[in-house]
Amino acid sequence: MGTIVERVVVRRKKRYMWDEVVLFILLFIFLVCSACTLGMFSYLTWYQERQGVYIPWYFYFIIITSVLTILFIFATTYLYYIHLLLPILVIIWSFILFVFWITSLVKQSIELWGPQGSVNDYCVRFVYNDAVWASWGRNRDTWARIQQEGVCSMWKATFAFELIATFLMMYMVFMSWQVIRTAR
Repeated sequence: MGTIVERVVVRRKKRYMWDEVVLFILLFIFLVCSACTLGMFSYLTWYQERQGVYIPWYFYFIIITSVLTILFIFATTYLYYIHLLLPILVIIWSFILFVFWITSLVKQSIELWGPQGSVNDYCVRFVYNDAVWASWGRNRDTWARIQQEGVCSMWKATFAFELIATFLMMYMVFMSWQVIRTAR
């Protein structure tokens, strides 16, 4: 007679094991870097607009890159907590954001550390030079100097934050690749 053959198919669901501590430390550092860069370049944009000076394109580019990074952080955190964080998505978005951050970093480094007429050159010649400032005390010149020193410091701080975000974005790509390799 006939035999009945029963086949049981067992599907194994892939589980991606993320190193939680490293992932959330990276996301926190991204949040700090992008929030500080967003705030500082928003202030610099407002400052230049108030002075009636032309606002370069890379100011808006850096602001948009910071906003996209903050959205990436929230999306990654949300997907992690509902157990749908796929490493391939993190690789793709981290690489896209890496390209954005490296573009911002290169353009800002040219403007900050470039040839004569760069931001750092103006800061050294006109802001940090004591001979330019005649008076001390409670007056308009002192307020102007404090304001200009703050702007010079902001440029250097945002450069440092962009540098950190750029390298950690590439580390995020490698970390996601390791998660894929360990899931096999």
